[in-house]
Amino acid sequence: MLRQMLTVVAIALGIAVAPAAHAAPSTTTTSPAPTTGSSVYYPNCKAACDAGAAPIYRGQPGYRPPLDRDSDGIACEICH
Repeated sequence: MLRQMLTVVAIALGIAVAPAAHAAPSTTTTSPAPTTGSSVYYPNCKAACDAGAAPIYRGQPGYRPPLDRDSDGIACEICH
């Protein structure tokens, strides 16, 4: 609508107007979907602490519910 109005004004003023260019279809790249499994495994919190990985937050490699005693999303919160 705006382009049409501008074209009418331009023609009235004697200004040459180029035809509207059609935009090329956009191409998007997608990243691969995240994997659900983790290649990091700690059998217990001592192993995670010894590896310097603790605390482990939900979504981080090595996190698993059995290591999160209070189910707050943070595993191996306290290293002894």
